Amino acid sequence: MKKNIINIVLTLSVLTNVFVLVYLFVHSDERPSEEVKSSVLIDSEKRLEMAKTTVRKLVCDDLYYPNSYDPVNTTVDSVFYSYMTDEKCINAAIKLINLRDSYNSAEANYEDNDWTIRFHGNPKGPFLERERNARAESAKKMKRLSKEIKEEELIIKNRDSSNDGKFIGWQVVHKYRASNSKGVVSFGNVLFVFDPQMKQCYYRFSLDDNGNKSLVAIKNVIEQELGVVER
Repeated sequence: MKKNIINIVLTLSVLTNVFVLVYLFVHSDERPSEEVKSSVLIDSEKRLEMAKTTVRKLVCDDLYYPNSYDPVNTTVDSVFYSYMTDEKCINAAIKLINLRDSYNSAEANYEDNDWTIRFHGNPKGPFLERERNARAESAKKMKRLSKEIKEEELIIKNRDSSNDGKFIGWQVVHKYRASNSKGVVSFGNVLFVFDPQMKQCYYRFSLDDNGNKSLVAIKNVIEQELGVVER
């Protein structure tokens, strides 16, 4: 089971709130079974204290001035296996974002080269020869990228959903303030996903920025391929 869970720290950025995050990760009615409960932190206060201690170390390890760290708020929720915790699925979505960006760039170059050639009436000469070669190279690249895009789309569409809904650990959303490299105090907001014993970190997301590779963007790509319709 663990091999299907992302066990690397992703350096992605997300601009969202806790309610969206709960929807992304805690999207199941299932709760830990009695067998699982015996091996997890079922005491909410103990779980919260362990979460605070663990994320403090993880955050301070990356701070320019660790002594300036000041925790603001920490919340802990259950996490269940789904397409948003499926390693192959998420990796495919990230690749899709990159491949589609590359395809769009190649397509724009193709159209620019094609317009230049048509504008000059397609005569012979070294200048337009370069344009024709560039257009041909863009067309070749688009064909290759189109094939790779379809391959990644199939990985998502054909994902193994047999483990969906199973309890896999804890989601910790942690807000803090600390001094940056210039000594200016600023806030940080981080999402961690831990194993049931809260000893291994599966994910780490910054919640302060937004981009085309954010958690929300990845979710949208996956749901588009799976045909998931928001209720």
